[in-house]
Amino acid sequence: MRIYLFWVALLVTPSIIAQKPEDKPRAQMGLIIGNVLEAKTGKPLAFASVQLHLLTDTSKRLSKVADKNGAFEFSKLSLGYYRLLVNMVGFAETRIDSIHLRSERYDFNLGDVKLNDAASALNEVIVYAEKPLIENKDDKITYNVGESALSGGATTAELLKNMPLINNDPTGKILLKGKEPKILIDDKPTELNAQQLQDLLESLPGSSIEKIEIMTNPPPQYATETGGVINIVTKKGKIGWVGRTTVSGGTRGEGNIALNASYRTQPFSLNITAGIGGSILTGNSYSKRENIYKDSINYFNTTGAFENKNLRPNLRVQSDFELNKRNQLNITYQGNLNFYDNESNSSFTNINKDKQIYRYSTRTNKSDGEGYGHNASLSYTHKAKNPAEFVRVILNANFNKNNNDRGFFQEFLQPDMSPTGIDSTQSQFFDNYNRSVSARVDYNKPLKKKGSNFSTGVTYNRSYFHNTLNTNFLRKSDSLFIPNDLLSNDFEFRQDIFTARAGFGLQLTKGWRLNMGVQAEHTAMGFTFFKGNSTNVDNGYWNLLPNFTLRKEFNKTLNTSIVYRATIRRPGIGELNPNVDYSDPYNLRFGNPYLRPTLSDNFDWTVSWIKGKYYINTSVGYNKLRDVFNSIRNLVGGGKTEVSWLNIADRKEYEASIWGGY
Repeated sequence: MRIYLFWVALLVTPSIIAQKPEDKPRAQMGLIIGNVLEAKTGKPLAFASVQLHLLTDTSKRLSKVADKNGAFEFSKLSLGYYRLLVNMVGFAETRIDSIHLRSERYDFNLGDVKLNDAASALNEVIVYAEKPLIENKDDKITYNVGESALSGGATTAELLKNMPLINNDPTGKILLKGKEPKILIDDKPTELNAQQLQDLLESLPGSSIEKIEIMTNPPPQYATETGGVINIVTKKGKIGWVGRTTVSGGTRGEGNIALNASYRTQPFSLNITAGIGGSILTGNSYSKRENIYKDSINYFNTTGAFENKNLRPNLRVQSDFELNKRNQLNITYQGNLNFYDNESNSSFTNINKDKQIYRYSTRTNKSDGEGYGHNASLSYTHKAKNPAEFVRVILNANFNKNNNDRGFFQEFLQPDMSPTGIDSTQSQFFDNYNRSVSARVDYNKPLKKKGSNFSTGVTYNRSYFHNTLNTNFLRKSDSLFIPNDLLSNDFEFRQDIFTARAGFGLQLTKGWRLNMGVQAEHTAMGFTFFKGNSTNVDNGYWNLLPNFTLRKEFNKTLNTSIVYRATIRRPGIGELNPNVDYSDPYNLRFGNPYLRPTLSDNFDWTVSWIKGKYYINTSVGYNKLRDVFNSIRNLVGGGKTEVSWLNIADRKEYEASIWGGY
């Protein structure tokens, strides 16, 4: 019912009819925005006088008055060089020169323009030095989306989709150079699954983002991440309250409504994002399989169709406190709900070696359920007198619960599709609890040699998962549901990961820089079965993962790096769980609790050139993977298969990429 109400709400929302405007000359598309603040207190200066002069034509002067929050905006500007004058009674005049609107960069967000007291300061002249939209330094590609006033017209998800090296798989999961990256928001890991992260990014407006950092070769604290790192840095926002509402939809049957509100004073900022996403997805599938035995051959064909309905409310609250110039505190809460109602219909056809049907059946699967998740994190940063020396502590806690009520009806038919009178009805109820806690401590200290530093840190992550599955089948003689212990289970899964790392960054002569480090980590995991078809399991392993980067800065536009990283990919509960899943009678699935992690030695060489509006980046890489784990399918009697996981082999990968633009 909740899902249908969501779609009704979308339909009754007043429609916005967009007419295609007449093409405006690009020369009239200039845009400049900013905020006027008091330098001493950081409070907004309401109704400050703001003037904009075109330097090539002094007769063209535009005047504005800042609003009650100190915000101002000039739009539909001609291209050229501009001077901005900001005045307020009792304050010294501030002048910003050399704001250059041009065809390749015609929108600017000046951020906070701060005015000093007239009694204590002279009139101030600032020559505006714009940040490039794209920067590449310290093995990090930075997109300064906050510099563009036009970023406010997009969501964060849309900003990511339009960036080089980033794409999405068919399920919407974010990929960086074809691999799943670690996603950070304000340097803190997001403990969300792929769907929750997608909903959050669809709800975050682009106007709330200052920059997006892409690290294909991550810093020491994340050097072991196989897919790299994407760090989304949010803005402090405007003084006072600011709100925004977005509505979006997709041709696949998806929709999203989001509300973003932020409040800011000088030492405190609050950002609230609330949204609700929904989808009605339909599809179909087929497969044709040939079963080859030692003495015979037969065939097994399947067809299927599905309709999945889903409703996903979400809420994120982030607050930042600047206790003083050297101490900062961040508290973040993320909440998610999930309601779903899915149905699929499948047909199974068994064919003998003479291509004749000898068995036919249909199966209807229905599932509906709900779940919720709560995540809270606390981050504290202490900076020394030298801001480059700092200690950061991040604490995180998660609690998730999901339940799923599934029903199966299978009917067996004659080869001519007439009923045999044989059918079965089965119900399953899943109840899953998942909770985790983690702690991270990072320390960075600059060394005597300029540009050199020492960094170290430790992390601890403990996760606990409790799964119960109760299965019943319908006994036709008395129409009662009878428990089926073979298809039921009750187990706990726990995992503890501890890491410790240390590294140096050394600034050498003639533009050379050397970064090196090592991380030691221990993983311990185990299963405890209260009900099921497996015995208890415990396993653990140590790994030592070094990293090394040699970088050469030829000048401000050209640099190159040689990188080595050892990374690890641990198997998850889906690959480890030894309990046999009988939900599909023709494909029996179970995990392998003794899987070893996949270790990889990654070698990369990158070259980057950026000059003005032009940029180009190229890289080649070689990866040597050990103990790759993958699913293995074995054919057993009755045309059935068993699917499990094994460390199958080592693997070598070669990769290359080149991208550029202006």
